[in-house]
Amino acid sequence: MITESSLDLDTIIDGHSLEQWSALVAAFCDHNLYQTWEYEQTRDDATRTQVSRVVVTRAGRPIGAAQVRVKRIPILGGGLAYIYRGPLWKQADADPKNLTDVLLQLRRVFVEEQGLTLRIAPNVTTSTGAAEIERAIAAAGLRAEKPQSSERTILVDLRPPLEALRKNLAQKWRNCLNQSERQVLSVTQSQTPDAWHQFENLYDAMWAGKPFETGVSVPTFRRLQETLAAERKMQVLLAWHEGSPVAAHVSSMLGDTCIYLLGATGEVGRKTKAAYLLQWHAATLAKEHGAHWFDLGGIDPEANPGVYHFKSGLGGVEAKFLPSYTATPGNARSLLVPIAEAAYRRLRSKTGAR
Repeated sequence: MITESSLDLDTIIDGHSLEQWSALVAAFCDHNLYQTWEYEQTRDDATRTQVSRVVVTRAGRPIGAAQVRVKRIPILGGGLAYIYRGPLWKQADADPKNLTDVLLQLRRVFVEEQGLTLRIAPNVTTSTGAAEIERAIAAAGLRAEKPQSSERTILVDLRPPLEALRKNLAQKWRNCLNQSERQVLSVTQSQTPDAWHQFENLYDAMWAGKPFETGVSVPTFRRLQETLAAERKMQVLLAWHEGSPVAAHVSSMLGDTCIYLLGATGEVGRKTKAAYLLQWHAATLAKEHGAHWFDLGGIDPEANPGVYHFKSGLGGVEAKFLPSYTATPGNARSLLVPIAEAAYRRLRSKTGAR
C-alpha cells in the first residue's frame, strides 16, 4: 500500500481488499460493472495486465476511486494506465472540482511518477451535464483523443412516476407491450446459474447460423456472473410460455443506472412480443431498485436499425459517451504506446482474449 498526501488529499494505491473496495465504490452514484473488482479479475488477458486500485480522499473522506489497467512496455519502459468507465467521483453532493482533484492525483501517480500515458474513458454521456465535466477534465490537463468516441446509447429517465413513463412510450411500442401483456406469459427474475443457462441457450439458438460476429463474449459475462457477489450480480429476466423460456434480458443494477447488457428472443418470444414485456419489467424493477437512469446499451441506427427502433421506443434520449482523454509524460517513450497498442490488438485477435 502506498499513501501520498497533497494539501488535504490522500492517494491510496492498492490498499484495499475485495470487500473493502466493493463497499467503498458502492457509495458512488456512477458505480458500474466495469469498476468492480470481479470484472478485472475475470478478464481473460493474455498479456497479464496489472491492475491497480486507487482511492483519493479529502480529510479522510473518499472523493474518488479508479480501477486502473496498467500495460507496461517490456525493456523499453513506459506504457499505458487505462481507466474504463471511471474514475468514480459522483456522490450526492459531488462538485466537479472533485473530479479535477482526483484526475490530478491519478496524473501525478501514473504520468509524473511512473512515466505512463494515462487514458480515461469516463462514465459520462452528453445528456448528463457533460460540458461542466469536460471542463473539469481539461482542468486536470487531460485532452480529448481523436477521433471522437462513437459509443452511443439511449437513456431513459426513471425518476418520473411509472404512469408517466408508460405514457411516454412510443405508441407502436406501447401497443406491442399491451399485446405481450395479453399473452400467456410469465416473467421471472433470478441470478442463479440455471437462469443464466436458460438465457445462454436462447442466445446461442438466436445467433446460430448468423453470418457475422456480435462482438459480445457471452462466456466472459458468464464467468463474471459466477464470481460476482450476490449484491453485484447481473439480473436475468426470463419470459416463459407454457413452461419454456422464450425470451431473456440481462442487466446490471449498480450505482444510479441500470445497464441493459444482453438479450435473446426465440421464435415464440417474437410472436408473443416477449422482448417488450421484459424491457418494461426491467425498467420497472430498476425504478423500484432506486435507479435514476436506464441505459439501453449500444445503438447503431445505420448498421442495426431494428434494434435502434426497438430501444428508441422506450421514450429515452439519445446520448453519446464522452471520448477518451489522455495525459502523457511528454517523452519519447509515450510515442511507443500507439505501436504497442497495435501489437496488443493483434495478439488479442490471435488468442481470442478480450
